[in-house]
Order: sequence, then structure tokens, then C-alpha cells
Amino acid sequence: MEKKKSRLRVPFIRKKQQLELDMAELSQEMYKRNLELADTNQALSLLRTIDNLVLESHDELAILCQNIARAVIDHSTYPLVAILANPPHKDFLELFGWATSFKGLPEVERYRVELDDHDKWLVSPDRSSKIDLKNLSNEYIAHMLNDSVKDVEDLRRAMPIQSVVFVKLFARHRLVGLMVVGFNQEAAGVTEKELALLDRLSEAVGIALDNKLLFEENQQVLRQLQKTNEKLKSMDETKDEFISMASHQLRTPLTSVKGYLSMVLEGDAGDISQMQQKLLDQAFISSQRMVYLIADLLNVSRLRTGKFLIEPIATNLADVVESEVHQLAETAKARGLTLSYQKPDNFPTLMLDETKIRQVMMNFMDNAIYYAKPNGRVVVELKETEKTIEYTVTDDGIGVPKSEQHHLFTKFYRAGNAKKARPDGTGLGLFMAKKVIAAQGGAIIFKSEENNGSTFGFSFEKSKLQPAVPPTPETPSQP
Repeated sequence: MEKKKSRLRVPFIRKKQQLELDMAELSQEMYKRNLELADTNQALSLLRTIDNLVLESHDELAILCQNIARAVIDHSTYPLVAILANPPHKDFLELFGWATSFKGLPEVERYRVELDDHDKWLVSPDRSSKIDLKNLSNEYIAHMLNDSVKDVEDLRRAMPIQSVVFVKLFARHRLVGLMVVGFNQEAAGVTEKELALLDRLSEAVGIALDNKLLFEENQQVLRQLQKTNEKLKSMDETKDEFISMASHQLRTPLTSVKGYLSMVLEGDAGDISQMQQKLLDQAFISSQRMVYLIADLLNVSRLRTGKFLIEPIATNLADVVESEVHQLAETAKARGLTLSYQKPDNFPTLMLDETKIRQVMMNFMDNAIYYAKPNGRVVVELKETEKTIEYTVTDDGIGVPKSEQHHLFTKFYRAGNAKKARPDGTGLGLFMAKKVIAAQGGAIIFKSEENNGSTFGFSFEKSKLQPAVPPTPETPSQP
């Protein structure tokens, strides 16, 4: 009976021993997994901290690097963390931030590490490198950091680390910096697990550096653009002042020239020959064009200074158009063009700035004559509808390329084909025409096709331009 019990006890003991072995292995595995989980949590915590620093940081790069280095120190056992960045368009790495667990350290300057061909590791595919500091002399470190040997000696006494790991920081496949991590043990004691953690950190820090470097570079470009813009504004103001002054100075003598030419043409100075009349007509037309140009320049100046005013008076546009067509008839004839205008009967009187509207009309007709094809046709129309009046000038000339039409009414802009056909233009006529028409509540009419002519004009709602009706006098009551 006792032998039977003994045989039963042996399997039981073996099972118990096996269970104990299994429990020990399980405990070991759980301990290992807990360590891995702790390492993962440490990495995640660090990454979250770095992300928050980047998202919340509105400071310069040096402060961000300093905060990242301090965060790594606070979340790890490393005695030293330093971050060097590669400023845009520079051939060196510069120390922007560092932190350490050692106390009472001397002041650290902005160390620089030159990026030259002698440092093969920086251009190698390796992402990290372990170095024992005992293998590096003070002289070599001083040379690498562009520092004095004495300062390096003081630093090594105050911070007795055994080894460092250099980790490259990349973003967009470009080296943007370097993270230097110090260890209390020799390089051989730095584990693959620690290197893997540093590699993960390097991705986040690299992106953070790149974003901040891009931001600071953009800010620098923006500041430069602002300076350039201020300089251009100052130059533009100087130009406008000169244009205004020159225009005022030219207007009076040109008005006199135009007046005397008109008197000679009308015979006030005696009879003139046909040839003299022809020459004087051309001189008069040119002086009239100069008067309009000066008016455009003055109006541009007034727009800038806020002195551009509309002065409406009772105006019969039918008479105004007839007058301008008559003035340009000789110019059109000289170019072999047919200039036609059918004056409407009983055209309504409207409250408009006659001087400025006359200038717009003349500008449209003058352009049509110059850009029309040889022996072509320019048709001027003024018509009244139930609600509006419309003025248009149509030619069969060079037209405006479609790609340039949206620029046409901007200041000083001229289409490419117009520059070739008429090099002396200013690009102010259409700009001022749009301003004048818009200021009086009208709309520009424009359509064009390259090599098939153009139509320029404007329209107004009659109801907005009706002359005020004088009040009816009251009839005195009978006593």
C-alpha cells in the first residue's frame, strides 16, 4: 500500500515543479513586457511633450531647442542633451539649445560644428554614432567646437560623462541638425534599445527643427519683402509727386499753345495757305492730345491724394460726341480710315462731369483710330434705350489678346500688341476711363477679339442722371 502511495506522489511532485517553472518563466516574461511597456510609455510621453512644445511654441528657434533638450532630460536618465541646427543656406551646425543634470556648469557659447569634407560620418548613411570621450583629446574637442582648450577642460571637469551618442536629425531628406546625448557609461554600455529610442526621438525633433527653421526663414523673407514694399511705396509717392508737379507746370503753357494755334487756324492772324493749315491742324491735334494726357496724369495724382472729384453739370452727350468726332476727323482721314457717327435726335440732357466724360470719349476714339487696320472703319454710336444711354466706339483693328484682357484697365498696363503698334502710349487712358465712369455710377462696355477689332464704351442708367426739376413757384393767393 505504501509503495502505491509513493508511486502516486512522484507525478504530483513533478507537476508541482513544472508549474513552478512555468510560473517563473511567466513572471520573467511579464517583467520583460513591463519593461518594454515602460520604455514605450517613456518614448510616447517624450514624443507627446515635444509635439506640444512645437504646437504651443511662438518663440525663436533657440528657446524651442532649449525646451526640447530640457524635456528629454526630465523624462530620461541622460546627463546631457544638446541640439544643434543647420540654419538655411549655412555650411555649419550651430548649438541652439542644451540641458544637463549636472549643476554649477560654466556658461556655454553658441558652439559651431563646420560641415566640411573631413567629417565623413555626417555624409554617411549611418544615423547615429557612439564615441568614448576618453579617446578624444581636449585639443580635438576644442578644434571641433571652435573653442579654447581651457574652456573644454573646465567643461569636462564640470560634466564628467563617459561617452556621447550623436544622432542625425532629418526632415524632407535633408540634414537639419544633430542631437548629442551624453551617457555616464562607456559607449559599449549603450544598448540597442537606447539607440532605438533616440532614433524615434530624432524623427520628431528633426521635423520640429525643420518647421521652426522654415517659419523663421519665411519671417525673414517677409520682413525683407515689407522693407522692399515700403521702399517701393516711397518711390511711388515720389513719382506721383513729380508727375503732379510736372503736369501742373506743363498745363498752362500747353493751354496757351493750343489757344494760339486755334486763333491762327481761325484766321485771327491773317490768311493761311492750305499747306499751313494742314500743318497747323496736326500741331493742334497733338497739343490737344497732350492736354488730355496731362489731365490723365493730374487725375491719377488726385486719386492718390483723395482729391479726385466729380463735378456734374447738365450735359448733352450728342453734342459732345459730335465735337470730338469733328476734332479727330482729320487724323482719321490722314490714316485712311472712315470715322462715322450718326448724331441722334432729341438726346436727353444728363447730369455728368462733361470735362471728364469728354476725355473718356476722346480716349476711346483716339485708340480706335490708332489701332484700326489701314483703310479700316471706326464706328461711333450713341443711343438711348428705355432705361439707359450707351456710348460705344467699334474698330476693326488689332484687338486685345484674350490672355491680357483682364489686365487692360489697370494703371500703366498696355497689351503687348498695342506696345508694338503705338510705342508712345502711357497705359493711363483706359485706367482713368474706368475710374471716371465708375465714379459717376456707370459701367464700362468692352469686348475684343485679337486681330478682329474691339468695342469700348460705357452705359448709364438715365434715372440716376436726370437733372433736378426746379420747384414750381407758388401762386400768390387772392385777397
